Order: sequence, then C-alpha cells, then structure tokens
Amino acid sequence: MEIAKKIFDALIIFVSAVAVIFIGVFAYYSFTETDLYKQQTSTYATSVTDNMTGETLSPLSANYYENYNNTGLEVVEFQIRAYSDQSRSAIYRRGFQYIFNGDNGNVLWYYDTYDDLSWPSGHQYDETNDSGKLKEAYFIELDGELVATRMDGTYTNEYFDVLKMVSNVFTFNFYGDYYSRKTINYTMEEFMIKIADIIKGCSAGTGDYTLPVVDLGDFWHLYAVDDNGTVSDTPIGDGGQINSYFTIDVHYDKRGMTHAGQSMFGIVANDSSYNSTGIDYGAEYWKVTTIFNLDENDFVTRYSTADKGYYYSLSATKINELKNYNNLEINIVFNISTIKNINVLGFDYYALNGISVKSLTIISDTQRDFTLLAGALKDTNITKIYLSNVTINNVSGLEVEYEVA
Repeated sequence: MEIAKKIFDALIIFVSAVAVIFIGVFAYYSFTETDLYKQQTSTYATSVTDNMTGETLSPLSANYYENYNNTGLEVVEFQIRAYSDQSRSAIYRRGFQYIFNGDNGNVLWYYDTYDDLSWPSGHQYDETNDSGKLKEAYFIELDGELVATRMDGTYTNEYFDVLKMVSNVFTFNFYGDYYSRKTINYTMEEFMIKIADIIKGCSAGTGDYTLPVVDLGDFWHLYAVDDNGTVSDTPIGDGGQINSYFTIDVHYDKRGMTHAGQSMFGIVANDSSYNSTGIDYGAEYWKVTTIFNLDENDFVTRYSTADKGYYYSLSATKINELKNYNNLEINIVFNISTIKNINVLGFDYYALNGISVKSLTIISDTQRDFTLLAGALKDTNITKIYLSNVTINNVSGLEVEYEVA
C-alpha cells in the first residue's frame, strides 16, 4: 500500500510539472504572438526601387476578374517587377495572363518589358516553350538587401506501384512499401490558379490594396546573393520553411473583364482592341467616364432604438467597387416604396461616404418623411435633390435645392 501511494504521489508531481511547463509555453506565445507577427512582416518586406523616381515598389502585382455575373471573361493576371541584373540599374517586368475559358479550354499568355510604361505583344505560354525563363532568378530586395527569387517549387506525387506489390508478395514482405513517389515541379498554370484563390479568399474584399505578407512557399523561394552576384543554391529561411513571403499589389473585381483597358497589360489574349461590351467605345473611354446607377439595394441599414426605425448608407462592397474608377458619373434613385415592412427614416451619418454624385432622387408611392443626418451629403457635390411624395428633414449641414421628380 505504501509503495502504491508513493507511485501515485510521484505521478501527481510529474503531471503537475508538465502542466506548469505547458502553461508557461502557452503564456509565452500568447503574449508574444503580435510582436512575432510584426517582426515577420518587417523581415520579409520585399520590394524594388525605381532609380528614375526613387519610388519603392512591390515586386509582385496581381489582378483577378471573377466574372460572377458572366459579363466577360474570368481572368487572373500576375506580374513580377525585378531588377534586370545585380547592379539594380534597370527594372525588368514579366507578366502572365490566365484566361478561364471553361469548355473552350484555359489559355495562358506571357508578356515582357524593360520599361514601366508599356507592354509589347504577348505570346501564348506553355511549359515547354519558355526557354528557361520560368526557372531563372529574378533580383529583388528583401529589406533593402539584394536577393534572388525563382519559381522552383515542387510537390510529391504518391501512387500505388503494382511492381512493388508483386515484389513484396514474392519476397513475403507483406508489410513493405507498396507506393512510389515522384517529385513534380509546379506549373505556371497551377500558380495562376493559386493566385486567384488567394485573392478570392482575402478578407479585404474587392478593390485595390496591398497584401504585405503573402506566403508563396509552395511555388517561389528567396535566395541570398553574394557580393560577386552569385546566387545561393539554398533558399533563405528557417529549415526551408519560412523563405517565401512577398508583398503583392492586388486588384479584385467580381465582375468579368470586358475590355482591354481593364488589363494591367492593356491587352487581352494578345488583342489590344478586345471589347466584349457591344458598345462602340475605345479603351480610352473607359478611363474617362464610368456611369453607375445606384438604388436602395446598394445600401445597408442601421437600426436606431431612439427613432425606432432604420437609417441607410452605402454598403462597403459598393464603396469598394466605386473606388476602382477615377472619373465617375453616379446617379442614385432611392425608392422607399420598394422597402417593405421597414420604417425607413433616412440617410445615416456620412451615408454616401463622400463620393461625388451627379444626381440624387428620393421617391415614394405615398407621402413620407426622410431625414438626412449630419454629414450624409458631405463632399458629394450634391446641390439639388429630386423628390416625389417625400418631405426632407435636412440636418446634413449642407444647403440643397429640392425639385419634384
């Protein structure tokens, strides 16, 4: 009995010690997680510098047009901006454009340029006609230090090997290995699909933004470069794991690509005049004026417990979409009558987010009051509101005229 008690006491001490160690480790990582992330973000900030302007640029850029509404093409584009050699005296860019054509087959194009202004004609790409360009080293900077990067990621394909099975049976090695493994290089097509998945899964949503730390470790790796310009054979990183974090400029549009002016290369499938809209406009038109007609469905609500009803403001999704364009003509028709079983109070604080609006119309089938809270029309350039069966309570802080719609 005495021996059993001693064993039990020893077990209690051992379990307690393990618990203390576990709690200590958990507490360490809990309190240092943010700092570790910040350090990692800084350490793996990749860039290139334009010698002409002194501007620091992201080495990678990507566009993704999802084509959820089937208005054009589903397209993902990717470019790498790198130094032409170790001297960092000039910038070289290489771009890829992957077009999802469904039943007609997907097509990959590539483009090259030595300036930051234009792209020459492209070439249809496959893994056999690239003359080693894909695997060559591209020179970029990692926190100001020259490094090289190349797409040389691989994966292992495991498959059941009939010959191994037969051999094991004849040698009575029934517990032997029945599988063979083959190392395979990732293709550019697989990488382009991955880029589309990264952008689509990003919490930032649609619009233009920069992703400061993107792990492309399955595909691309970073390598040290010595003073003589020799590229190391071993990737930078901790045991080959952390060696491929990149900064990427992103543009994400849920709609399809309908004209060449949307492409970062100014060309779609090597056709600079591509336009599937049916509208007889050149690409320059799309850079001058874009018309948006918005209605109540583009707004989101906030319930006011004090006023016992709902105030409306433009949705974040619609605001991000509008930010994709420089020159806009925005017309808003807000029809209260289409909103059923809801007490519509008016526009919320800063409801229109300061976007420039050409015309605002508020209508109803029956007589209604509509309140414009402070800042609702701020920086919108609205000077006149068209009304139908609506009485405005204007506390927005702006003087506007009212006209019957």
